[in-house]
Order: sequence, then structure tokens, then C-alpha cells
Amino acid sequence: MIAILMSSMPVAAQGDLIPISDVTGGSSVFVLRGGSRAAPKKFVSKVRSKPSKTQRIETVKKMSKQYTTLAKVTPRRVRVEAVDPNDKRLKDIPRMDPATASKLFAGVGEYYMDRDNYNEAIDFFREALSMEAKNSVATTGLSEALALKGNELLVKDSFPVAKSFFEEALKNNPKNAPAYFGLAEVLTEMGKDDEAVANYENALKNDTALSEIYTPLGSLYYQKGEIAKADGYLTKAVAASPNDAQAHYYLGLVRFSQNSNDQALTLLRKAATLDATNAETFFYIGEALARLNRNKEAVPEYTKATALRPTYFEAWFSLGAGEYELGNYEAAVAAYTRATKLKNDNYEAYNNLGDAYRQIPNYNQAEANYNLAATFIQRQPGFNKEDAADMYSKAAFSIAKQCEINTKQRMPCRWDATVKALENADKLSTSGVDSANLGWAYYNAARADIAAGRTPEARPKLEKAKLNLQKAAATNSNFVSGPMLNLGMALTDLGEYAAAVDVLKKVVVKEPKWAFAINELGIAYRKQNNFKDAADQFKKAIDKDKNFAYGYYNLGEAQFKAGNLGEAKKAWDALKKMGRNDLAAQLDVATNGGLRAGT
Repeated sequence: MIAILMSSMPVAAQGDLIPISDVTGGSSVFVLRGGSRAAPKKFVSKVRSKPSKTQRIETVKKMSKQYTTLAKVTPRRVRVEAVDPNDKRLKDIPRMDPATASKLFAGVGEYYMDRDNYNEAIDFFREALSMEAKNSVATTGLSEALALKGNELLVKDSFPVAKSFFEEALKNNPKNAPAYFGLAEVLTEMGKDDEAVANYENALKNDTALSEIYTPLGSLYYQKGEIAKADGYLTKAVAASPNDAQAHYYLGLVRFSQNSNDQALTLLRKAATLDATNAETFFYIGEALARLNRNKEAVPEYTKATALRPTYFEAWFSLGAGEYELGNYEAAVAAYTRATKLKNDNYEAYNNLGDAYRQIPNYNQAEANYNLAATFIQRQPGFNKEDAADMYSKAAFSIAKQCEINTKQRMPCRWDATVKALENADKLSTSGVDSANLGWAYYNAARADIAAGRTPEARPKLEKAKLNLQKAAATNSNFVSGPMLNLGMALTDLGEYAAAVDVLKKVVVKEPKWAFAINELGIAYRKQNNFKDAADQFKKAIDKDKNFAYGYYNLGEAQFKAGNLGEAKKAWDALKKMGRNDLAAQLDVATNGGLRAGT
């Protein structure tokens, strides 16, 4: 009966050492990177949030309203008196000199500008210029009308058409702020962020009162990663527009990027009250809460984000992480599963889904997802080899955990699959962890062969175990005690008892609390027929762990062979008191019934 998994012990920053015992009382050790219940990896790189088209259209509306409101109080250009299109003077246009007629038509253009009728205004300003090309009022009036008409087209999602209006507007007036703004919006839509920034800046340069530009310009600087500039504009945006959801949202993202998480949380929550339709606001509220270790509060925020946008991969991924942190592993599985369906080649989601399944525990599903993660990560250019190795390593661990179930059902353990997974890991890793685990796998595969009566097949595997464990033990890393213990066990099975004793003594000195390591030293002494020293070690093992049943079994056998029948019977009685009648019966068989007979 091989591979009954026991509790784990932490190893400094390297992971957990997981002891694995067999029916003889031996315990090999697996090194699990990151720990048996490490926090889920946050592989997902967050794309810098961009405003949606709906949000940008809302910005255009605000900026146009601000400009026209300001212009009615303080005109942004020289104007002429507005002329009603029904004015009787218009009937005499054919008989007027061009300059007078041009001025009159410009006045009609002004009439329509006052009523936000930009189509008519454009037509009359054009007519004015056709009569007098030097009419500067008509020129700047046409430029303003074209810019504001272009912004109307932006609101209607006609970006390509709007672009021509802005370009013509700037030809007529290179200082036209709303034209620069509108062109910046078009360039943002085209993904030309640097040109867009320059045009936003020109808009503000030519009209410093247009505070509605602070938000789109600040958000664009945020997307470009120029956080200091984004901070400056967005701070002014929030001050100028205390009810602007976008301004609060993007300044919240700036604070989040600066790791000022409490401030980010305040800003993002204000944004959520101003606009409860933006899934990303709730997502980043969750992210800020997670950073503050407030996962119980973060989970509902991620859930809101997924409700608003069911295809939101990052929100499902982070929801899985939040549920995992809370120990809600079934819920974590559900969230990560949704993430894998949205991106069915995303190694991060498969890796974390494997972690969640491992905690349930469902080791078959854990293994399957780790294998998928390992496959997909290696398709990424310049992938992290240690991460890939870790995925193979956890797949191997999951196979070993399945062995516990297989053994109870009298099914063979898949040690060959474990070996293959760890060979893959060892090829990728330089940490020494995977050499240690590969040696562990070879050792357990050999033990399986021995248990099945395939002793000749076991020998080469024990030799490979020895080679890999020696390599791992030579690294002198924080987890070296594990491979040294496994090495000692492999040496014992290879019949190299003196070497085994030497290695295991070092392990016991390094890890004096490891009862199972002291037990292994006792086994090595027993193989040398040194029953006195063996019994001493087994006694130390049970002194460390009063519930160490295998220690009592081994102590009873050693004491019997040393001729100490009374001490052997004490160990036998202890097993029965512990309810381990199975081991008591095996001990009786091992002593040819001597304990029961009392001879």
C-alpha cells in the first residue's frame, strides 16, 4: 500500500515539504512550490482601461455644451451682429457690393450659430466667403461651425465624416479649440494616441477654460503610462467636475497604479455612485479591496462586474482568486471555469483552476488543468520556464494524490506518469526543486515495483532516484532536507546502508522535529542488523510524535529482534490502544506470533 499522504510542513519561502508514507513506515518527501495552500497566482496583466465609445460620446457632449455656454458669454472669436434670415435686406443681396453682402450673410450665419443650427450656419458662412474671401468673421465663423458640427457627428458615432469637418475647421482657424478636441477624439478612435494627446493639448492651449478636456486628456496619459501627467489633469478634472464619473474613475486608476489603494477605493466608489453601469469600475474596486486584504468585500464587487459584463475575463479571474483566498474553493472553481471558457488557451486561468480543484480536493481535474496550463504557457514567446515547471510539478503531485484513492480501490498508481511530468519540469527548471521531486518520483516508482514483485525493474529507478536526489541535495537550498531524506531512503533500498545512515544522521540534525526522518534513520540501522541503535531511533521518533503508529510498529519489531520482548510487547500494546489493530496484527506476523504468545 504505497502513497498515503500525510500533513505538510512549511519551508521558508520555498513551499511545503509533503511527507508520503508507505506501509513499512517509510516517508518520502515532495517539495510543493509556494506551499500547499498558497495564494492564487495573479498572472493576468491588466490592460490599461480605455473609455468606451459611449463614454467618449458623453465627453463630447459635455465639452460641446461647455464651449457653447462659454462662447455665448464670452465669444471665442470676433463676431458680427446676427441677422434674421427673414430680414428684408437679404432681398437686395444681388444689388449690394460684395463686402456688404458678405457681412450680411455672415450675420445670418451668426443667427444660426446662436440657435446651434450648424448646417445652416456653415452654408451661410460659405456664401459669405464666396462673396468676400477676406471676410475674417466668416472665416472664423465657418471654422467654429464646422468644429461644432463635427462634434455633433461624433455624438452620432460618425467619426470618419467628422474628421473632415475638423480638418477644414483648422485650415480656416488654426486656433480653433473645439476642432482640436474633436480631432483628438477621432485620433483616439483610430488608436493614434500620441497625435491625440498633441491635439488635446492644443485645444487647451487655445482655450484654457475648457476644463471638460481634462478627463479625456488625463485618461489618455494614463493609458500611455504617463502617470504623473495623468494625475495632474485628472486631479483638476475632479476639482472642476465633482460629479464626473469618468474623472473619478480614471483618477482612481491613477491612485491604484500608485498603490494608494485607500484613495483609489474612495474615488472608484464615488465613480460607481455616479455611474453604476461601468463594469470596470466595480472590477477595480474589487482589485483595490483585494490589495487591502479585504477579499470578503472584494468578491461582491467582482460579481457586479461580471453581472454587468458576462464576458469580462479579468473579472471572472479575479473573482476566482477572491473566492480562493476566502477558502470557497467550489466557488473559485466555478469562476475560473468561466474564465477558461472565455479564453480557452489562457494558461493563467487553467493553472489557478488546477489549484482550486486541488483544494477541494479533486486531483483528477487538478492534474488535467495543470497539464493544459503547462501546454499553453509554452506556446507563449519568452514564457517563464519556472512557472511552466511548477505546473508540471503540481500535475505530478496531483497524480501522486490520486494514488491514495487508487490504492484503496486496489488499482495501480500512475508513477510512470508522475515521472514523465517531473522529467518535463526538471528540463525547464534550474531551481533544484524538480530534481528533488524527480528523484522522489523515481523512488516511489521503484517502491511500487518492489511491492508488485518486480524487484529487477526497481533497481534502475532507485539508481536514477539516487542520482537526482544527490544533485538536489548538493544545491544547499532551503528545502534540502527533503531530498536528503529521500536520498537516505533510496540508499537504504539500494543496500548502501552505511551511506544511508550518514545521510539520515545529517537530516535528523538539520530537522530534529521530523519524527518520520528519525524513523528512517532507525530503518537504516535495522537493515544493518543494528537493532539497538534502530530501537533507540524509533523510541526518539515516538517521543516526538506520540501518535506515530509506524514508529511503534518499527520499535516493536526492533526490540523483538534485539531480544527485548517486554519492550516489544509495550509497543504492540500501544498500537492496539491507538486502534491500529492492522499494524498490531502485522507486527505479530513479523515476530512470528511471538508477541501474542509472549515467548
